[in-house]
Amino acid sequence: MIRSRPATRLLPHIALAAAAALLAGCATVTPGPFQITVRDADDTVLERFQFQAGSQSSLQTALIGMCRVYPDATVTADQLNTHERLQERCNRSFASMLSPS
Repeated sequence: MIRSRPATRLLPHIALAAAAALLAGCATVTPGPFQITVRDADDTVLERFQFQAGSQSSLQTALIGMCRVYPDATVTADQLNTHERLQERCNRSFASMLSPS
């Protein structure tokens, strides 16, 4: 005999999945060419380059990589076609968590 879970036990899981999907939708950017700019606390440009992002995850990988190199910087990604902007404030403790152990 197959037992099914009561619907009330599934409700929190469904709500969590829906919330995650909504948050992921808000964070998406259009793939394409990006201008990546890394600035220090004094707003001095430390590095600037173009990056062709094929997906949201490839762009996030580039931003995390810059935070590993410049743990106290602010990294900005400007989509050159749609002018979308994604800005990440690096955090030294966050960058150290990404280091291999």
